[in-house]
Amino acid sequence: MEEKMKELSEKIIRLLEEKKIQEVKEIIFDLYPTEFTELTDYLPLEKTVEIFKLIKDDEKIAELLSELNSELQANIMDALGKEKASDILEEMDTDEAADFLGEITPEESRELLDLMPKEEAKEIEELLKYEENTAGSIMNNEFVALPEDLTAEEAINKIRELSPEAEMIYYIYIVDKREKLIGVISLRDLIMANPKAKISEIVEEDVVSVLDTEDQETAARIIADYDFLAIPVISRKGTLLGIITVDDIIDVLEEEVTEDIHTMVGSSEVYEDKLIKASPSTRAKARIPWLFICLFGDIISGLIIKFNSGILQSIIAMAFFIPVILDMGGNVGSQSSTITVRALATGQIEIDELWKNIWAEVKVGCIIGLVAGVVMSFIALLWQNNYLLGLLIGISLGVTMITATTMGALFPLIFTKIKIDPAISAGPFITTAIDVSGLLIYFSLGSFLFRHFGI
Repeated sequence: MEEKMKELSEKIIRLLEEKKIQEVKEIIFDLYPTEFTELTDYLPLEKTVEIFKLIKDDEKIAELLSELNSELQANIMDALGKEKASDILEEMDTDEAADFLGEITPEESRELLDLMPKEEAKEIEELLKYEENTAGSIMNNEFVALPEDLTAEEAINKIRELSPEAEMIYYIYIVDKREKLIGVISLRDLIMANPKAKISEIVEEDVVSVLDTEDQETAARIIADYDFLAIPVISRKGTLLGIITVDDIIDVLEEEVTEDIHTMVGSSEVYEDKLIKASPSTRAKARIPWLFICLFGDIISGLIIKFNSGILQSIIAMAFFIPVILDMGGNVGSQSSTITVRALATGQIEIDELWKNIWAEVKVGCIIGLVAGVVMSFIALLWQNNYLLGLLIGISLGVTMITATTMGALFPLIFTKIKIDPAISAGPFITTAIDVSGLLIYFSLGSFLFRHFGI
């Protein structure tokens, strides 16, 4: 695919230079929006802008723009001019238009809104009021809502009138005279119903919804758990405000996973897909602060080794097993942390259940530590022919792994309690903490054993 897009970009650049405009337009119109997004990775910005200037269909431009990252969207809109940009925003879904306007300056946003029809501008402004990452911020207010006193036949006729403006008509929401959500009907059930039947007779009143102020992850979890195509968003008074569709949720999940991965590796300041395309200095700037945490931990680890240099000089073989203690502890700690963070993110466990998870991980650490400790004891004994060293390695490894699994499960709780993304605990903090604790356990136990039973 990568090679194909690279070749296609070279072909388009050549056609643009040769002024073969119609051929370029045919290529672009044959691409899916996601394919066009991949293509822009291989096109210079000026060529991408040139392509958009060739397209006269505002709806097509809106479709292609919706898949691009915010920085590229802003560059293209700026190049097209404010009048054209406002026309394109009218063709976008309200949630996508709000996302774009939320990324540019308030002054630029206000200027574009003033150029749009008042009704459409007002709908977008309603979405812009919500805090980032709330259900309200990602909802779409283009949906089908009907009063409960219609018949099935009247409802279908009404849907024909409203459907061009709606993003999704698979679900039809039923509201009372005060616009409060009272039920939902699938389009299939409505079509299959008796045309003369009142929709109040076939409506599903037990509606699963989400508050506009709730976190977007809550909406994502509900859609995933119930296999919905969309979920209604309501106010605290029960008023139907909008819907969140499954395609919006896929974007949310991708954002959350990407953010968590960046956080875990210490690059959370570089968002969306900018990390891979960022300059070396930008990448370094995003990662250096986190790496200094590891550096600080390494210095402490070095001081611990220096403090115990005496026993290392006496039993040189102890140094051979330091990597084993640190790496095994770090690996099992990261496993525990990843399991806990994922369970939190997907809603498999709640905050008040974390202590139960911590205790479960402690028991896991005991089992793994016992097995690994026994194996390493025999390896150390056979390799160095020293039963005391074998005992030290076995016990140290076992205790370190129990400590590591406990930390891996405990850190997410601590970070969640102090309002920090728990994904961060799977990165530099967990590694540093386990390195330091592992060395303390190893040398403290080694000093005790060899002082009293060996040397």
